[in-house]
Amino acid sequence: MTNTNDQRLRGISVEIDPARCIANAKCTVAAPGIYVLDEETGVAVLEHQDEATLEQLFAGARACPTQAIIISQLGRRVFPQILTPMFGEPPE
Repeated sequence: MTNTNDQRLRGISVEIDPARCIANAKCTVAAPGIYVLDEETGVAVLEHQDEATLEQLFAGARACPTQAIIISQLGRRVFPQILTPMFGEPPE
């Protein structure tokens, strides 16, 4: 029998951009035990991803003030969304 968490996380990948992470640690508060700060670099890392729920992954990503946590599903970026510019010339 397949674990329901495995089914829900199928195709989900989480990437943490070390250049954007400012070691604010809000992700570690939103999802304790899932996101932790690396002691050497101070950059957030994903720990125990196999035990994480989808809610925990998104809670940590939403809490990040610099949007350094990127969640993709089947190769397509899900969070944070890339918004189109509001100003300038419209695309043709």
